[in-house]
Amino acid sequence: MRRGAVLGLALIGAMAGSAARASVSESLCRPGVASTGAYPSSEALTAATQTAERRLATRGGSDALSDLAPVLEPASSANARPDAATLAAYCAAAGEFMRLSPQGSQLQAQTYLLSAFQLARSANLSGEASVAAYRLGLVSVSAPAASGARGARGQRGASSEVAREAVRAASGGACDVLLSPAALFGSNLSLSLASLGCSAEQAALAGDARTEALARLRLARLSLSVADTDSESAVRYRTRALSDARAGLAAAANVTAADLRAELLGRLALAALDAGATPGEIESLPAAILAAQPEAPAARARAAGVEARLALIAGDLAGATAGFEAALLAEHQRSLPARAPEWRLWLAQADPLNREAHIRAAYDALEAVRPLLPRFDPLTEETAFSLHMRRVFQAAVDLELTQAEGAAQVIRVAGAQRIVEAYRQAELQSVFGSECIPARDPVRPEALAPGEVLLYPILLPDRLELLYVAGGTGDGAFRRLPPNRSADRRAMTRLVEQAVLALSDPEGSGWREASRELYDLLIKPIEGELRLGGVLAVVPDGPLRALPFSVLVDSEGRYLVQKSRVTVAPSLAYAQPGGGGSAGQQLVAASLEMAVDLPAGSFERLEGTGAEARTAAVVDGARIERSWVIENFRKADLIQALTRERVDVLHLATHASFNGRSDRAFIVANGEAILLSELRGILAQNRTRGDDLALLVLSACETAVGDDEASMGLAGAAVQAGARSAIASLWPVNDAGTAELMTAFYRFYRDGRPASAALRDAQLAMIERGGMVANPNIWAAFTLLGAWR
Repeated sequence: MRRGAVLGLALIGAMAGSAARASVSESLCRPGVASTGAYPSSEALTAATQTAERRLATRGGSDALSDLAPVLEPASSANARPDAATLAAYCAAAGEFMRLSPQGSQLQAQTYLLSAFQLARSANLSGEASVAAYRLGLVSVSAPAASGARGARGQRGASSEVAREAVRAASGGACDVLLSPAALFGSNLSLSLASLGCSAEQAALAGDARTEALARLRLARLSLSVADTDSESAVRYRTRALSDARAGLAAAANVTAADLRAELLGRLALAALDAGATPGEIESLPAAILAAQPEAPAARARAAGVEARLALIAGDLAGATAGFEAALLAEHQRSLPARAPEWRLWLAQADPLNREAHIRAAYDALEAVRPLLPRFDPLTEETAFSLHMRRVFQAAVDLELTQAEGAAQVIRVAGAQRIVEAYRQAELQSVFGSECIPARDPVRPEALAPGEVLLYPILLPDRLELLYVAGGTGDGAFRRLPPNRSADRRAMTRLVEQAVLALSDPEGSGWREASRELYDLLIKPIEGELRLGGVLAVVPDGPLRALPFSVLVDSEGRYLVQKSRVTVAPSLAYAQPGGGGSAGQQLVAASLEMAVDLPAGSFERLEGTGAEARTAAVVDGARIERSWVIENFRKADLIQALTRERVDVLHLATHASFNGRSDRAFIVANGEAILLSELRGILAQNRTRGDDLALLVLSACETAVGDDEASMGLAGAAVQAGARSAIASLWPVNDAGTAELMTAFYRFYRDGRPASAALRDAQLAMIERGGMVANPNIWAAFTLLGAWR
């Protein structure tokens, strides 16, 4: 079994301690790293910390902080280790740098900030402990762990199992979790809840109302998010959200800065209402918000919005309508009316006779502000998509589909499809940044060939919707199937989690029932449109991105791959049919077998990746003329191979991490990590010599089940690289299985078959062969993204 894992904290420290040289931050903030005996003086370390904190406080949204790394490396001139208070402040700054900068990593940030917290607690410094814990909470809540290590499971997302684990972890003291030696071994949700809860506790002890209120707000928002996706724990998490919102409101009332006090009171009031607060505990807050900033449009908008929500709860629709209209009027006096779409959605509830007009106005307002929204909210660091966009997109899609009847059906379904496509692209851009997503023209449905089917599953809060278009029909119009109200987003999330967690375990057996149910929900309604050996291209929604559609099972026990080729795409714009074949293509295959210790984690030795790379470059025992194989490759080797002449196929057999953030996703090379953004730049030089990369193969990655953004990592890798197609593994696969599949795939691919057909034929060959290789844990792990012809 490939066991390339990001190792645990204690082992990382031990391995890092054997390095010849360690940075100042490594030696001071990572447990187990041996010191050379020399330390920076306390004065030098304090000066570095203060400079770093000032720089961090003035950082812009796209600032890479590249000038800060040398600041955090003061010269070592003292023999004595600095005291705990000095170290705590320094490690908090170093951890924040690692959290925010592309030069850092999540693992480094978590390790440094946890050290900062523990040092501060040992010195009884509640204020410093609260800041370190708050930053630690933001690391874990904003990006999943480096899940792509080959051959081992990464941390999980906010699935039902993780939600229950987090509830258990939170039953003890929040700060006790951070003092445990196993603090970094749990799920990110557990660590986020513990860190933010501990931050609030420590801030209250220190009299830091600002940090306490911020931590409580982030906790409430996080709990509400989990409640929306996990029905089993929904009541518990809504109760927790309400408790945190109440505590946050009490703290926010004591925040000194008037503008921040008004904003925190407004956001916490809305969170409390979302969690089920009674009107009596909220009714005094509009006046408190206005008292803090009586002339500020943002404060007036929030105060009016809170009053309108209270009127809506009381059944006073006229008062609610007037309140939301007042909120809109004040919102449009802001330089960026980010909440205008939200207030219009609430108007649709307060004024049901004009619901359609209000929802359309909300969507139009979102389209107007969407290009201007920052990727992350400046206060809570939630993504703009989750904070401002998702509900509006869902409401607009729901409106179009519920009115898709009679003569208006074709127009309404077409409108829903356009909104869904904008939804998918907005989500992709929110995760990776619009500057990282090259523009492409969407595939034209009318250009689909007979036997090619495009499927849009849409997971709404109350139902499953399916839109599809089949090639050869002439009109290219999307069709809507009857909505399925027996399955909603929560139910589909549970089924995908059940299937994928079982499939990713070589001994797992619980996948078949979930796979059969998912087939009935997603594929059976369009079964009649599929042709043997044809193509099903899926634009998946949310948790479906982690699902290997090829393994879905029909009532006769046949896999979907036995009926059709399957490809997925993050949006229609990245689902071009492709074409051109593989004849004369030039290939670079790079592999890594050695163990690598990086700031982003320690990665164990791999077995079989060198042979896998050689397989990609050999046909019938003979080396392909235009191919290059690089074993234990360095970044310089890859740059040289990709820039000396055009390359059509890039095969990477190494550890990979796709964590939902374009500035952190990377592949592991010999002694270094190569960011996807760097790989994109290298490949851009290749594209000046010819067309886009035809095929990118990533055989050493996995996604985080239950985390929608992490599951976008694979698709984002292909999109960012400019590849027309990509083949990637969704979970770790053993050496023999990977070799078997890759040997068969390249044999068929070099025979002139499209990548989709070659992958399907390789998977069918493994199924027909039987034995170990017929286990879907092996062949179903590999999925095709993008072009299918």
